[in-house]
Amino acid sequence: MSDSSSRWRDWLPDPATVSWPERLRAGIGGALAILLVSLFAATLMPGTAGLLIAASMGASAVIVFGLPTSPLGQPWPLIGGHLISALVGVLCQRLIPEAHLAAALAVGLAIIAMLACRCAHPPGGATALTAVIGGAAIHELGFTYLLHPVLSGAFAVLLMGLLLNNLLSGRHYPLRKHLNSKHGARDPASQARGPVREVDMARALAEQDVLVDLTPAELEQLYLAAERHAARRMAGPLLCADIASRDVLSLAHDLPASDAWRLLHQRDVGSAPVLDAAGRVIGLFAPGEMLQDAPALELAQAALEHWHAKPVSQLMQRSPLQIAHRLPVAELLARMSASEAHLCIVLDDAGQLYGLISQTDLLVHLFHQQLFATQGGLAAAQN
Repeated sequence: MSDSSSRWRDWLPDPATVSWPERLRAGIGGALAILLVSLFAATLMPGTAGLLIAASMGASAVIVFGLPTSPLGQPWPLIGGHLISALVGVLCQRLIPEAHLAAALAVGLAIIAMLACRCAHPPGGATALTAVIGGAAIHELGFTYLLHPVLSGAFAVLLMGLLLNNLLSGRHYPLRKHLNSKHGARDPASQARGPVREVDMARALAEQDVLVDLTPAELEQLYLAAERHAARRMAGPLLCADIASRDVLSLAHDLPASDAWRLLHQRDVGSAPVLDAAGRVIGLFAPGEMLQDAPALELAQAALEHWHAKPVSQLMQRSPLQIAHRLPVAELLARMSASEAHLCIVLDDAGQLYGLISQTDLLVHLFHQQLFATQGGLAAAQN
């Protein structure tokens, strides 16, 4: 490919990585946010002055709903960016008689102020500019412009962002800045304990001396995802079926818990999958995990006496980790680490029980993988 063709290709957009449901969610969120902004403006400030600010709030909606993990669209940049820019714009309009110079300085000084206050928000430039060129209706507001329509509009966008961006599972708004353990410990989550940490990303960002539209935690997640893909590629064809335990105990859904506990004790295992009448996996019977929340031995004994006659279908975990037997082992490592599951149920192509993979199975696999890698390196060095 010629250099000229390569240069033109750089102008083309990258392939889309956002699904259509996500695009629709972003569009609906933006529309509802601006509707709320307009209603606030009509209620607090009848006339057209309040609606002028909807232009910059529309740009904010693009960031808050289209790019909800962007640092530029988090609550402080959203609120602080608009307020600081509005203050700069009003001051420039009042203190600088020449309109063109006032408009230019309003935007330039707003950028400096937002960066200094750690609330960079691109639509803030429009908010500062509107304070200068918005006409008599805006100029008459004076410093009231900061409260209505700027603060009220930004608050409307934030309110809708908090509502809609948290409706979907797996999404959090405001963005969680750190990948801490969900147990409240300061240690990072297990899947985040790689060679590159959040602090390394923060230092690398500082060296670039540019504003990157990703937090160090997001960059760490991106690195970890790339690491998993690289591990899957380098691991080759090894699948979960290759390391799964096949001769496993399974329990009928109507088996009394007392009989199930006896079978677990005979096999010296702590849990077993539960099957319905058609042989499909419907849960996991794990009595040890059922009792882990009992604060005292007496309560645990009372629970055992109460449960022993019930069928396992009433006591099982209904959503255990289940994976296909053709899943690459590298992908399984990521899933078990993220879910903190001690055991996963392996299913065949028909959805029937294929086997189980425990943490022990994974540790043995990792040990063998490291052993062979070490032996291969020694052999290469000797040759």
